Amino acid sequence: MIDETFYCRKTRLGQVIAEALGTVIRKDGYFECGSNNIVTWCVGHLLELAPPEVHNPDYKNWVQADLPLKLRPAKYQPIARTRDQLKVVQQLIGRASEIVHAGDPDDEGQLLVDEVLVHFGNTAPVKRILINDMNANAARKALDGLRDNSEFYGLFQKALARSIGDQLYGFNMTRACTLAGRAKGVKSVLSVGRVQTPILGLIVNRYLANKGHASAFYYTVAASLAFGSSRPRPASWWPRMPPSMTRTGSLTWHTLFRWLTRAE
Repeated sequence: MIDETFYCRKTRLGQVIAEALGTVIRKDGYFECGSNNIVTWCVGHLLELAPPEVHNPDYKNWVQADLPLKLRPAKYQPIARTRDQLKVVQQLIGRASEIVHAGDPDDEGQLLVDEVLVHFGNTAPVKRILINDMNANAARKALDGLRDNSEFYGLFQKALARSIGDQLYGFNMTRACTLAGRAKGVKSVLSVGRVQTPILGLIVNRYLANKGHASAFYYTVAASLAFGSSRPRPASWWPRMPPSMTRTGSLTWHTLFRWLTRAE
C-alpha cells in the first residue's frame, strides 16, 4: 500500500513535487519519492466523452428522427494516445491509501483529475494541493497547506457541466444543420460548436464588412459646455446607433448633423 499518491496534470509539475518530497526514483509513468510516496501525472485529458454511437449503435447513421440525441448519463472512454498512462494511473490509484489531487488550480484542472478518480471508482481519501509556482520551494510550502478535495467539488461540477453541455450542443446542432444542408444540396458536414461557431461568425462578419466597405463622409458633434460659473469644458456626443450611423457612433446623416449644430 502506498502512503500517498500525488496525481498531477503535467509531467513538469510531477517533477517539481517529486523534488520537494526528495529521494526521487524515475519509473515508467511515475516517480517513487521518499519512503512510500508516488507522484504520477496526466498527459492532458486521459478520458474523453464517448461519441453518440457508444450510447446507441443506431446513432451511427445521421437521421433527423433521432434528434435530439439521448447522451445521458455521460459515458467516458480512454483517449487512444494516452491509454498507457491511464493504465499506470489506474494501478496507482488502486494501491493508494490517500490521494493528493495536484491538478491546475482552476475548474479545468479540477475536472482533469477528478474525472479519472470517479471513472475508476476511487474510495481513498483525496486531498487538494494548490501550486502556483513551478519550483520545489513553492511545492514544499503547498504541502503544508493540503485541503480536502471536497471543498473544490463545485469547480469539478462547473467544468463537467460545461464539457457535457458542449458535447450535447455540438453533436445535436452539427447533425441538425448538416441534415438541413443536405436537403439544400450541401454535401459537406456543417460543424457547429459553442465556441467555434461564434468565433467563425465574428471572422465572417468582419470579412464581409471589409469586402463590402464603401468610403463615406461621417460627422461628429462636439461642444463646449459650461454650467453656472464653471469654466467651459469640451464634450463629444456619442449617440445610440440607429441605422443612420456607423458602428463607431459617428453621424452619417448630414441633415441631422446640421440640425443638431443649428447650422441651418
